[in-house]
Amino acid sequence: MVNNGGLIISLDFELGWGLHDLNRNGSYDPNLYEVHNVVPRLLKLFSKYEIHVTWATVGMLCAASKSELRDYLPNLKPSYKNKVFSSYEIIDEITEADQRYFGSKLVELVKKAPNQELGTHTFSHFYCVEEGQNEKQFSADLKCAKKIANHPLKSIVFPRNQINKTYLKLCENEGIRSYRGNPKHRLFKTEQFSDGWNYKRICKIADSYINLTGHHTFSLDSIEKNNIWNIQASAFFRPYYSRLSFLENWKYKRIVKSLKYAAKNKEFYHLWWHPHNFGRNLDENFSTLEKILKEFKEIRQKYDFHSYSMNEVVELLEGLE
Repeated sequence: MVNNGGLIISLDFELGWGLHDLNRNGSYDPNLYEVHNVVPRLLKLFSKYEIHVTWATVGMLCAASKSELRDYLPNLKPSYKNKVFSSYEIIDEITEADQRYFGSKLVELVKKAPNQELGTHTFSHFYCVEEGQNEKQFSADLKCAKKIANHPLKSIVFPRNQINKTYLKLCENEGIRSYRGNPKHRLFKTEQFSDGWNYKRICKIADSYINLTGHHTFSLDSIEKNNIWNIQASAFFRPYYSRLSFLENWKYKRIVKSLKYAAKNKEFYHLWWHPHNFGRNLDENFSTLEKILKEFKEIRQKYDFHSYSMNEVVELLEGLE
């Protein structure tokens, strides 16, 4: 089988469930409301350029309302030492059909769209390395994610990229075949969450504009399997930020150079972000994304470089076994 590598895109689709511990003052609410416009616009753009995408979706947002969500809650909930990490703590506070948290109609759009894979971001935005939670709670969470999705879930993205390798077998048990691993650089090592500015965060931001850590592309035969396949990330598509707008073209060039490097070397490049990242500065964010996809279209024609969801890469891998 001939494989010329390709572009993989995965989205961490979480609405407010992914930010409940950080958005206590509501300052990020405009981004969350705008996701209801961002998702259809993304799907339209992906269709235009025939882009295959994995939507790693928090199970809770699949509900249409708070009362529907309650029907799917697990008996075993994560017992984090720091209770602020638990999304269950805010359920009583939100309104019945709060658009910051519920997106069942958006999920249906994803399911019906061509070349889009519905994956999981766990049911409750489960943090797999924070103190207090355990394997049984994670397993119960995954079962609820499958039930509420009412759709096969074959790919997982771990919230905050907290990869607990002892949980990969539990994922396999639920029919999941791949996860998005972190780039192989110490800057991206799995660790517990810490808010605020620090050396690593500054370096990660800088790396989005300047190649500090490498392209993080990978060949098909280098993909590792530990119960399930590790379809590792290459880069985070950092949203437009007005104070760094003078660097926007640097970000674009950083991504395109890595795409070209992957194509020339018959490797894969895995780009990811959150739909809510586009919730402000929509036109600027979509403009940069479309520039990248236009470049990808030319690269695809020149190098036979394809677009893949995470599960489609697994299908390639299984064709080699």
